[in-house]
Amino acid sequence: MKRNLEFTTLTDEEFKEFALKHPQHNFFESLYMKELLLKENREVYLVGVKEDKRIVAGSLLASSYVFMGKKTIEALKGFLIDYDDYELLEFFTTKVKEFVKLKKGFRLTIDPYILNVERDTDAKIIENGKNNKKAITNLKKLGFKPLDSSVQVKWTYVLDIKGKDEKELFASFKQNTRNCISRTINKYKLIIEQLDYQDLDVFKKITSDTCQRRGFKDRTLEYYQNMYKIFKDDLKVLICKLDCRLYLKSLKEEKKELEERLKKLSDSPSNDKKRKNIKEDLEVIKKRIKEVTDLKKEHGQYVILSGAMYVLYGDEIVYLFSGSYDEYMKYYGQYALQWEMIKYAAKHNYRRYNFYGIKDVFNKDSKDYGVYKFKKGFNGYVEELVGAFEIGTSGTYYLYKFLKKIKSIVKK
Repeated sequence: MKRNLEFTTLTDEEFKEFALKHPQHNFFESLYMKELLLKENREVYLVGVKEDKRIVAGSLLASSYVFMGKKTIEALKGFLIDYDDYELLEFFTTKVKEFVKLKKGFRLTIDPYILNVERDTDAKIIENGKNNKKAITNLKKLGFKPLDSSVQVKWTYVLDIKGKDEKELFASFKQNTRNCISRTINKYKLIIEQLDYQDLDVFKKITSDTCQRRGFKDRTLEYYQNMYKIFKDDLKVLICKLDCRLYLKSLKEEKKELEERLKKLSDSPSNDKKRKNIKEDLEVIKKRIKEVTDLKKEHGQYVILSGAMYVLYGDEIVYLFSGSYDEYMKYYGQYALQWEMIKYAAKHNYRRYNFYGIKDVFNKDSKDYGVYKFKKGFNGYVEELVGAFEIGTSGTYYLYKFLKKIKSIVKK
């Protein structure tokens, strides 16, 4: 029986309701992203398919790269569709291509929010795990070509939260991560503070310092401000601070306790090793007291260590942007921030906590491997998405591909 499929543009409300309930829901396919992209002067369209008046597929489409007066149109983390339903996928693809051509587009790129293959915490493929081979086959059959790279991340690290309380989650972390978190609470007594809009320059300074150090391109302050204004309560910007006064008090108490233990030890040779160890510990404490005293003189009571921006969308919290001052890494500010938001996720019944992008998971010598190692300490799992695909919508696409190929040959 022939299906009653109708391609249509969607209203904001239609798209919002459909996108949020879809299994592949993500904040890129949301009205928040529509507003953010419009702020960047990009054209944005909401399109979908209705079957018997019910929306069964949809996507946010946005203009991007311009070539010879024609545009690339992107479906960021879209389409939202059952990729195994070939008839529906073929219909939507055909109609979207026609739509893109009408909007003077020469190329359509998509970046589906679906798994390639299921992996564990070490990025090993799980035997008999989930995969989307059929979806990839269907896309290729329709003419989509895989892209070598994507604007959006392909590899992420995720922690399942649903049904777990704070105690269970903490116990599931790897030992080193638990130790680092415990130090931030019991030893350094770090403070987490949520920034208001007018204080976003504090966050920007952190990200600028981090990006400069690591050779990345940072977002502008205006971008972060737009994120804050658009996402409102579904965005949190946190910073982690060291309270020098509080930490000094803790160090001095520890010093006093060690001195008292030293006094109580008898002069017996059997206590020589104990005395030596306590004296060494005292020297370390004295050194730390001097360091923190100097920090307090230079920066005042509070020293900002790190910061992070989180998007709260649907049943997922995404750790999107972050940074840390290199000279203060030893205080483990990023561990404190992660633990704060993981606790928040558990308390507010989120399904999962998305640590977001990881790179070079199979190369321990890579400069980015440390990021993966840090996230891996929370004992979640690697999520490999299928990646980005492109398809031409006009003859200009073939000229674009030809010139791109020539350029790559010349570079070699």
